[in-house]
Amino acid sequence: MYGKLKKKILYAPLFTSMVFLSANVALAQETEVDFKSKILELETRISGLEQMKQELQALKESLNKKEKKVAVKEAKLSKEIKSIKSLRKTMSVREAKPDSTWHLAGYADVGFEAVSGDNKDSFISGKFNPVFHYQYKDWLIFESELEIKTGMDGATTIDVEYSQLDFMLHDNVTLVVGKYLSPIGQFQERLHPSWINRSMNAPAGFGHGGVQPTSEVGAMLRGGVPVSDALTFTYSVSLGNGPRFGHDEDELELEGTSVDNNSNKALGGRVALLHKSSLEVGFSYMDAGISSEAGILPDGDIEVAREGDYRLWGADLAYSKGPWDVRAEYLNAKNTPSGGVSAGGFEPVSWKTWYTQVAYRLSGISDNPTVGKIEPVVRYGEFRVSVGDILQLSAEKRWNIGVNYWLAPTIVVKTGLERRNYLIASRPDETRYKIQMAYGF
Repeated sequence: MYGKLKKKILYAPLFTSMVFLSANVALAQETEVDFKSKILELETRISGLEQMKQELQALKESLNKKEKKVAVKEAKLSKEIKSIKSLRKTMSVREAKPDSTWHLAGYADVGFEAVSGDNKDSFISGKFNPVFHYQYKDWLIFESELEIKTGMDGATTIDVEYSQLDFMLHDNVTLVVGKYLSPIGQFQERLHPSWINRSMNAPAGFGHGGVQPTSEVGAMLRGGVPVSDALTFTYSVSLGNGPRFGHDEDELELEGTSVDNNSNKALGGRVALLHKSSLEVGFSYMDAGISSEAGILPDGDIEVAREGDYRLWGADLAYSKGPWDVRAEYLNAKNTPSGGVSAGGFEPVSWKTWYTQVAYRLSGISDNPTVGKIEPVVRYGEFRVSVGDILQLSAEKRWNIGVNYWLAPTIVVKTGLERRNYLIASRPDETRYKIQMAYGF
C-alpha cells in the first residue's frame, strides 16, 4: 500500500506538468490563430483606408474643378450684376431727366446819377433783363434775353437783346443761328450784364454810337480746341446782315437787323488763346459792305444814297483769377466810300477806341469777411471819331473810379465817379457821381 502511495506521489508532479504543457500548447495555438486573424483584419482595414484615400483624392480633385468652375461663374455673375446696375442707373437717370429742360436767369439794376453843371440829378429806373434757356437732349439749346426798361418819356420798352438756337455739332463745334451777341471783342458778349460789369456803364466807344457791334442776325460757328495741356484755341466765325448807316454821318447802326438792305453780308469773328493761368488774348475782325438808298427820313430830313466798305479790327486781353479782374480792349474801324467820295456819297469815317480796367477784391489781402467784400475798380479809356480829318463831338477821354461792395456772389452795390474830358473845346467836360445796385439770378 505504501508503494502504491509512493508511486502516486511521484506521478502527481509529472501529471501536473503534462497538464500545464498541454494548456500552454493549446494557448500558443490559439494565440497564433488570433494573431493571423488580426493581421488579416488589419490588412483588410489598410486596404479599405487606401481605397478611401484614393476616393478622397478623387473627391478633392473633383472639388477643385468645381471650385474653378464656381469662380468663373462668380466672376461672370459679378460682371453681369455690374452691367445690370449700370443699365439700371442709366435708365433711372433717363427716367429722372426728361428730354426737354428749361431754365430762367437774368439780371436787373437800379441807381442814381448826379451830373455836374446841368442840374439833372436823377434816379434811374431799373431795367429788367430776363434770360430764357431751353434745352432738348444734349444737342439743341434755345436762349433769349429780353430788356425791359422805362424810357425818358416814361414809356416801357421791350427789346430782344438776342434770340438764338445753338446746335452742338461736336465737342469742338457749335452752330449758332438767329440774333446773337456780336463776337467782336469781349465786352458785349461777356461783360454787358450790369452785375458782371465792374463799372456802372460801358466804356467810351463800346455803347450806343460806339465802335463795337452789339449784336448780329445770321449764323455763327464757334468752339475751342486744346493746343496743349496749358493752352486752348477758341474761335467764333460769324456771317450776318451786318451794320447799316445811321442818321448822322459819323454813326452806324451796329445792332442786328432781321432784314438786310443789301446783298452784302458781314463776315467777322474772333480768335483767341486761353492759357490755364486764366490769361486770354484775342483778335477780332469784321468786313462788311454798307449801302442805303436816297429818300426822306421820318423826321423830314433828306437822306442821300450812300455806299461804303466797312472794316474793323481789334485786340483784347483778359485776366480773371482769384481777387484780380484785369481787362483791356482796342478797336479800330473805318468806313470808306465805295469808288471814292463822289461815288460813295459821304466822307471817310474812322473810329478808334480803347480802355483798360483793373478791379481787385480785398479778400486777397484780408480775412475779414466785411473787408473781403470790398472791390476797388479803376478804368480809363479813349474814344475818337473823325469824319475826314475833322474830329467829332463825341470824341472823349474817360476816367471811372469806383468802389464795389458784394452783398452776395451775384448782388453788388457800386459807387463811383466818372470824369468825361471831351476833346472838342466847344463841348464842356462832365463829372458824374453814380450809385447802382445790380443783381443777377
